[in-house]
Amino acid sequence: MMLTVHIIAGAFLLLFGIGALSFAKGKTKHRWSGNLFFLSMLIMAGTAASFNGGATMALLTFYYGTTAWAVVLRKENTVGIFEALSMCLIIYVSFSLFHFVYTATDIPQTFKTIFTIHASVAALSACLDLKMLLSGGLSGKHRIVRHTWRACFAMLGAVMSFSSNTSDSWPDFIDSNALIYLMIGVLFYWLIRVLFTNWYKQLTLSIGNSILIKRLTEARRLLYVK
Repeated sequence: MMLTVHIIAGAFLLLFGIGALSFAKGKTKHRWSGNLFFLSMLIMAGTAASFNGGATMALLTFYYGTTAWAVVLRKENTVGIFEALSMCLIIYVSFSLFHFVYTATDIPQTFKTIFTIHASVAALSACLDLKMLLSGGLSGKHRIVRHTWRACFAMLGAVMSFSSNTSDSWPDFIDSNALIYLMIGVLFYWLIRVLFTNWYKQLTLSIGNSILIKRLTEARRLLYVK
């Protein structure tokens, strides 16, 4: 039963994740997709934690998903107890993964490499969390970057799980890791787009204009009512 719930939640996570990536950023559909993605992630990570040896990776996915979701809910340039606890969690996960890699003797080198990458990214995340805490929060495009790459990394974990569990069903002419490569490409695409282009400025102008239009329309309606 738990495995079935886990698989269904993972399927919805992928579905809503694709929706969040596809819909216009900052709009209603994107926000709804993001919230449902977050809910699916909680269920998937929660059920994965009950599997043998799955707690650490479940905590990793939980961390990326919750910190991605929380940063857009919190006001700019503010931090709190949640961010401090999140940093402690990812430090624990990073140490656990490094310990597992250097003490395990019966896992293939490929899996050791994957776990080492996860542990290293977790350590980098802890450093970024510490920097954010010391600076008192994030604002502007750096806040969006934190949201974007962590949401993509949470989805990458689901994609990796899906690919590894369905690798035997892929046609011979398609690399079973194709979706993983695609997701990594999407992650770097959004990092570059947000940090090094005018996309964020255009987004803020678009959202600002839409809010202004709504307020003018509402004011005009009230004027006619009077």
